[in-house]
Amino acid sequence: MSEELQNSYDRVAEDYAEQFRDELDKKPFDRKMLDWLAEKVSGLGVICDMGCGPGQIARYLHSQGVGVCGVDLSPAMVQQAQGLNPDIPFQRGDMLALSDVADNSYGGMAAFYSIVHIPRQKAVQALREFRRVLRPEGVLLLAFHIGQEVKHLDEWWGKEVSIDFLFFKTEEMKGYLTAAGFGLEEVIERDPYREAVEYQSRRAYIYAKKEWFSSSPPPLNPGGTRCAMKNSPRNKCSFA
Repeated sequence: MSEELQNSYDRVAEDYAEQFRDELDKKPFDRKMLDWLAEKVSGLGVICDMGCGPGQIARYLHSQGVGVCGVDLSPAMVQQAQGLNPDIPFQRGDMLALSDVADNSYGGMAAFYSIVHIPRQKAVQALREFRRVLRPEGVLLLAFHIGQEVKHLDEWWGKEVSIDFLFFKTEEMKGYLTAAGFGLEEVIERDPYREAVEYQSRRAYIYAKKEWFSSSPPPLNPGGTRCAMKNSPRNKCSFA
């Protein structure tokens, strides 16, 4: 990921933490999604809050008795997360190359809106890294804004930044996940909460699993696509 993105988040880390540290208090649906992730991961190992920001996702899971850790690109954001959550380990990491994280490290992963900073042409690369650091049968919960646009910020909280926020179509992201070797489990969408709570975009939540029978992404089929999706009704569900 770019140095420019890291520097931008370093500049606004304190402001970002102030605004988002308690956001889950106003988002019962997101808490329910995290509860379900914890249920799915139970017994497999630690859940990583990937792209953790000030650690609000990790903190909620920790409050539910789940073993957690956090990773973020921005050293200043990691510092905020660690200061706010001294009982949870956080570290710096680049989602495109998690060089300090060993294979099969995590039982689960919550990636809430961290994928929105990954260019489309590198989305599969990032998801392959997510898969690599998950244990067999480990579960990823991926959340993102639904759409096709790219929102760019040059200024945030009065500070100069250069940050792109990418929106993804749900079917598009499902394709990236299967190309990265994940098995899809559930796909859930929701309308936004009121404007005072969050940005007014539809949201998607995808649960995907690193299936035990394969240690590497599935081969390409003759059409040039990958398929790792089980043939069951559960794996085809989509709730609006």
